Amino acid sequence: MKTLLVIGTGGTIAGAAPAATQTTGYHAGAMAVSQLVDDLPALAEIASIRTSQPFSIGSQHMASSNWLELALLVREAQADAGVDGIVITHGTDTMEETAFFLDLVTNDRKPIVMTGAMRPATAVSADGPANLLGACRFACDAGAAGRGVLVAFGDRAFTAASVTKVHTLHTDGFAARGDAVSGELVAETVQWRRPPQEPPRPFAGLALPASLPPVALILQHVDCDAAVVAWQLGRGAHGIVIAGSGNGMMPVPMRAALAQASRSGCTVVRASRVAGGPVVRNAEAEPAERDDALGFVASGYLPPLKARILLQCCLAAGLSRAQIQALFDRY
Repeated sequence: MKTLLVIGTGGTIAGAAPAATQTTGYHAGAMAVSQLVDDLPALAEIASIRTSQPFSIGSQHMASSNWLELALLVREAQADAGVDGIVITHGTDTMEETAFFLDLVTNDRKPIVMTGAMRPATAVSADGPANLLGACRFACDAGAAGRGVLVAFGDRAFTAASVTKVHTLHTDGFAARGDAVSGELVAETVQWRRPPQEPPRPFAGLALPASLPPVALILQHVDCDAAVVAWQLGRGAHGIVIAGSGNGMMPVPMRAALAQASRSGCTVVRASRVAGGPVVRNAEAEPAERDDALGFVASGYLPPLKARILLQCCLAAGLSRAQIQALFDRY
């Protein structure tokens, strides 16, 4: 029997409400992860479980300092010969961001699987127990190795780079861009739908920094005030990700403001607010407006939230813009 470390960080899966019929109006992270495990005796049939609780918060409160603490704990578990896999319970609001950060900075081929819930643990219709059991099944399966960090939800497993939250309330609240489901639970058996593709994981061998560089995210919209760029620079932004329209597009004032930021040393990444498709480099008609001329990085298939995290790690590692673009291209 394999040994799993189940790390609790709070979230709805550990939430408690005054009444069993309540699926909103609950306190996230009210229960310890050890209690979640004790309340699910079926776990003992598939793995020996250890638990750890570095913090207990709703994931809307997640900060990069929490990420760094969690990454250190995961790295320690990866180096522990007595641990075969790691499962992390987490709130759903920012799960896709935490999963992608961990995917960038952790190493080893031990499975790392994140899960959570859309309904609190006290609800009569709680989905957390089934999700936790499913995550442990995925983590115990030999086929989970070499896939990077996975998010297991509703009997499906998604890669950290592709997963996204798609509904605010439904229990099947997660999907993958391009419907890239990695694996499924069918009659309590893990079935992998895609072959393992080792993610780049470019920072797994680097020491974790004391903090991550500040990177701003700007949503382009009609009448968006380009002065927000100068404001972000004044707040100390080392990088800016623009969630542009279409193929990462923006109007002339915004492009001019970002070009000035780029010339001043701020790294600018063009991403898209559109749910599917890539941001293509140098797609403008006029050469003077293309990425090469302006010093911009094109995000490729990474959506804005994850483009921001990758840029933070790139800046922390001191990568050049050419190196940053090459890394975005790998995704």
